[in-house]
Amino acid sequence: MGWFDYFFRPPSKDKFARLMLAEIAKSKLEGPLTYDAGQFLLLRKDGGFINLANVYQEYCQVSRGERAAIMQRFIRGSLASKTFELPEDFEDVHPDLLPVIRSRFQIEAVRLQARLKGSDKVNIPQQLIGDHLALSLVYDLPHAMRSIGQQDLDDWNVTFYEAVEAARHNLEQMNNISVASLDDRVFATATGDNYDASRLLLVDVIRTFPVRGLPVAIVPNRDTLLVAGQDDHEGLQLLATLAEEAYQKPRPISGVMLTLVDDEWQSWLPEPSSPAYNRLHELKLRSIGGEYNDQKDLLEQLHSARGEDVFVSSFSGVQDSQTGNTSSYCIWPRDVPTLLPETEQVYFMGGDPKQPQLLAQAPWDRVQQVVGHLLQAQDCYPPRYLVSDFPSEKELSKLGKTS
Repeated sequence: MGWFDYFFRPPSKDKFARLMLAEIAKSKLEGPLTYDAGQFLLLRKDGGFINLANVYQEYCQVSRGERAAIMQRFIRGSLASKTFELPEDFEDVHPDLLPVIRSRFQIEAVRLQARLKGSDKVNIPQQLIGDHLALSLVYDLPHAMRSIGQQDLDDWNVTFYEAVEAARHNLEQMNNISVASLDDRVFATATGDNYDASRLLLVDVIRTFPVRGLPVAIVPNRDTLLVAGQDDHEGLQLLATLAEEAYQKPRPISGVMLTLVDDEWQSWLPEPSSPAYNRLHELKLRSIGGEYNDQKDLLEQLHSARGEDVFVSSFSGVQDSQTGNTSSYCIWPRDVPTLLPETEQVYFMGGDPKQPQLLAQAPWDRVQQVVGHLLQAQDCYPPRYLVSDFPSEKELSKLGKTS
């Protein structure tokens, strides 16, 4: 690293938080805040918090000359929403209501962080899009954006469905969608207004794209929607390249592919024989694995605060040295209450805790068939299952005993 890079490289998380606190104090949009270094949050006195992860990532990826603008935009957009009240009548809100597509874990993480602070007040209604995405609503003004909660809908006496239809109509009427075609195989929206991912909802527009086979799509970040066709192997490889790059940019959403069936988006992957399968499968695992790891950190903090002795098993990945294929696995230990993630393989471990022994291994579907009665589904996303007992010797044999 040269001296220029050393002096002008992005700040550490702690230094960034100090910079943010100083700028917020100047803005006078917030009262006194406390920095929680462990969770990378700014804590409000009322129990609320400000997550710095996304803005920090965006700040680090732009040039030095653009960083101040990133910070000021975040302060105006995220913090200024605290200074205005929503209109009392839905008719006044209607024109500025828009849909946002997020990873399901984004709001789940907010809920877990609130529970760590002793609050269960987070109630933001969502509509699932496939298995891993969700639609929610925002009130969008030029310099501020506020999420719409269930209490807001109750105050307006409207249902979530009615509000979604209004927001979808507003998105359709924006009429500024910018679509680029790459080799007439991949279609990318890059309008740059923070709502490109939301245009996944415009299925009538997407059906006009001349793709080969049923449309498939991915929303790697909030400013990118990529669409190709199920039957286009070259197009899927090109899409994989673009998605891998876009997922590394600020405001990532998901690395999971979807396909359009009738009017509904469903999670999808090409057949393993497809040249694009390995890359799209690995991107999916990277996306879901990142969510599981963040969830694990929050759950461990929550268990520690409550004095609960529960092992939170990791979502791990392994690559076959011969084929290059990546797969996911988790550990189910003997005699330890465990929260299992949903992985492609499960390893059953026993023996001396210091030198554990692999007793059996099986794919997830087989685990459900043989010992599904031991899995207690939890109310969370990504899904986890509490296991308090270990399979019997007979069940281990059915699963695939190794010794």
